[in-house]
Amino acid sequence: MVPIGHLTPAKQFVLAPLERTGRAGGTADRVSAVLTEAILCGGFRPGAHLNADTLARQLGLSHIPVREALRSLHAEGWVEMRPHSGAFVRSRTQQELADLFEMRLLLESQAAALAAERRSAAQLDELARILDAQAAATGAPDLASANEQFHYAVAACSHNGILADAIRRLGRRARFYFLTVAPKRRTESLREHRQLADAIRRRDVDAAATIARDHIANTRTDVHDALRGNDDVG
Repeated sequence: MVPIGHLTPAKQFVLAPLERTGRAGGTADRVSAVLTEAILCGGFRPGAHLNADTLARQLGLSHIPVREALRSLHAEGWVEMRPHSGAFVRSRTQQELADLFEMRLLLESQAAALAAERRSAAQLDELARILDAQAAATGAPDLASANEQFHYAVAACSHNGILADAIRRLGRRARFYFLTVAPKRRTESLREHRQLADAIRRRDVDAAATIARDHIANTRTDVHDALRGNDDVG
């Protein structure tokens, strides 16, 4: 994984300079991707002020693409713009958690059932590869990233592009929430993922749907409990 930044001795997250490609255009999109990843890995916590000029200096860019990227992240719901103050990383909310996991329960249980019917041998190999990476991961960012990859890989096994894309987009938001419980759920999540992969391998449609549903419900409960009394929650 390409490093996106590092913590200073004062625990302040600093972005790594963005490599120049020499291609015209697209710089704001690249900045947006870097900032999104920094939020998802916990480098920029909810409530953090994203100062465009400071970010531009860290990235080695002008402030123009950075401001464009911040506007894009605001449109996507990752940052909130406060009058006369600037951009801040959005908060986690119990309402969004409930809405997000309600959708995941509906879509991902169906995707798991279809995956059990339609998966290919190559896709089973990909699930196994991700599970190995998850088993080797220890830190919250890597665990959350592996979790997102696994859920999308299951969705891809459905061979329904629209369903997989919807789950991919939900998965990015879910990663933002899963980050809060990733170390706590490390053992259980891996066990449940392995059970789901095994059901998909055996083409057990009913078991795959049930395991996916229970797994998502368990995660929702743990995240809900973790957010109680958390200052990062809006």
